[in-house]
Parts: sequence; structure tokens; C-alpha cells
Amino acid sequence: MVNEIELLREMRSEVPEGLSVSEVERKLAERTAGGVRPVRPRRRLRLGMSVAGACLLAVAAMAVLRPQQAPTVPQPSVAAQPGGAARSSGTGQAGGAVAVLEQAALVADRSAALRIRPGQWFYVKETQHFEGADLPTFEVWARMDGKRHALRTEDGELKFGKEKGPTHVGRTQQEVEALPSDPDALLAHFRGLDRELTPLSVCPLTCPPEIAEDVKVFGAIGWYMKFGAMIPPDTVAGMYRALAKLPQVSIEEGATDADGRPGIGVVFDAGDGVKAYYILDPEDYHYMGVKIVGSDNGTMGMSVLGAGIVDKAGDIP
Repeated sequence: MVNEIELLREMRSEVPEGLSVSEVERKLAERTAGGVRPVRPRRRLRLGMSVAGACLLAVAAMAVLRPQQAPTVPQPSVAAQPGGAARSSGTGQAGGAVAVLEQAALVADRSAALRIRPGQWFYVKETQHFEGADLPTFEVWARMDGKRHALRTEDGELKFGKEKGPTHVGRTQQEVEALPSDPDALLAHFRGLDRELTPLSVCPLTCPPEIAEDVKVFGAIGWYMKFGAMIPPDTVAGMYRALAKLPQVSIEEGATDADGRPGIGVVFDAGDGVKAYYILDPEDYHYMGVKIVGSDNGTMGMSVLGAGIVDKAGDIP
């Protein structure tokens, strides 16, 4: 059984603990001077699986288990220091976002790609809140070949079903394997999507045209990062670097996810008092969840309490 949290913590140990913002900025300058970073050969997973399918499966589980959750009101925004708990970087929000997200990319770059077999399952445990309403946590398993799915009901029973939709996690795996790892190429790809991919809608109705394309990028990155164990490490690194290129993105110290767990807030300012947060673990930068804070400080959010690849339904990574 694969535990991607432990794998991330192990890869974290490979990054120098003393890496400072100035050191990260120096590395950024070297990358800029040297042109586009070389692309590491990527260890392809032998089976593809659609992340979109896993999300659809999660939606089906929500209909049965009625989960939802409400994030907390964010702290005042300051730049974060990479490594450990977030701290003020002294370089301003834009510089802080670049430094922190580059550190997250460096951690991802040092990880090893997982090899996933068709008979294995993708697992996710997620909570949701909406305007203070706490709904039950749900757990979903989707087999990587797309043939079966399972969910744990409120009474603890494991219920199985056959995949019926046009997409499944195997097809999403094929999608993430096909994604570019270069951040500029990722930006172009996500801006060109003809469908909305997002864990939660950032704009209440429609986004203002001046930010609409960047909202598509922010939303799509969160959609895929929820399934991080399935994403090639160089693509994860590219996603962090793509986020750093969005002018609306800053880093917030003391952010919490919808369950109150502290982390690093990657904040997208959508204007009119609306902010979207991706919460990253302060130790290994894995995705913990999303929350949206409205102009009236009303909140909604989704937190990933566990996710990974397991050998059979009912297993937990």
C-alpha cells in the first residue's frame, strides 16, 4: 500500500533545510539566465486514469453522503518564508509567492514518480462545509482501470458499483501524463481549456473578463492537485511555477483549511472582496484543500484528509 504523504516527507529531506528566500531567488535567476530548465525524463505510469472521473465519482459520493464544509476567515496576507511554517519574507507578496512556490517546486522535482497498476485503486477522503454547515465526511475508491468504484456510506458500509460515466480516473491519469511540465506551456494549456476544471468555483456567477483566463488556470491546477499521487513530479513542479506567474496570486501566513488545519495559503484575489485559497502543507507542500471566502466573509471549502493509491477498495494509504 502506497503512502504518498510519507513519500513526500522523505523527498522533503532531500531539500537543503537552510534554503532561504535569497537562495531560491538566486536559483530563479540562474534558471532565467540559463533559459528553459531541462526536462527530466518522466517515468510514465503504465495505466492512465482520468482525474475528471475521480471527481465525478466524488460528486456521486456527495449526492449519497451529502458532505460539505466551511473554511475559516483568512488572516491578513503576508509573504511566506519557504520551508517549515510560513513567515514574512521581506520581499513583498509577489516576491514571496515566487520564492515559496519555487521551493514547493524544488521539493516536487526531487520526488519519484509512482508506477500505478490497472488493478489498483485511487482513494480520497474529503470533507466539505458551506456557510457553517458541516456535512459528513466521505470516502471514495475508484479502480484505475475504470471498471469499478466504491464508497463508504454514513453507517460505515462499503458499497460497490460499476463505472457508468464517460470518464474515469484512468482517463484523467492519461490527461495528467499528457500535460506539459513547463510552466508557460501549462499556462497556455489551461487558458485554452474549453471546459471548466475547478474544485470550487472562484467567481459567484461569471468572472470579470480581465481575470477570467487566470481563474481558469488557478481552478484547473487545484482540480488536478487534489489527485497529486497520480501526477508526474515534474508536472507538479510546473504547476507551482505556473501559479507563481499569476499576478493575482500571493502567499498568506497563518492560513487554515476548511477543517482548521494550519498551512500555507496560495491566495487568488478575484476582486470585490472574493478570495480563493489553496492550502499547502507547511512541511512538504502537498495540497490540503480549497476554500472560497466571499465579500461578506461567507466561506465554503473542501479539505482532503487522505488520498493515494491503494491495492483494494477499503484500504487506506
